[in-house]
Amino acid sequence: MTKEEFRFLIDTKKPFEFSYKNKNYNLTFGKDDQGKEYIAFGERYMQKNYYSWGDLMNQAKVENSFLREMLEEL
Repeated sequence: MTKEEFRFLIDTKKPFEFSYKNKNYNLTFGKDDQGKEYIAFGERYMQKNYYSWGDLMNQAKVENSFLREMLEEL
């Protein structure tokens, strides 16, 4: 998957799931208690909330690698 394809999923708020080394990862979306929209990403049932594309790309990890470095393998 290219960075542009992944960004399209974010922009259209399309949930996405994939497996990597026998672990399932989810990309979902929601609103926190203050009504602020977030992107939830991580291992199933252990997602972290990110409040922007930049935060997601700079902080999200798959195993011990940053998500931004793993996109081509998805």
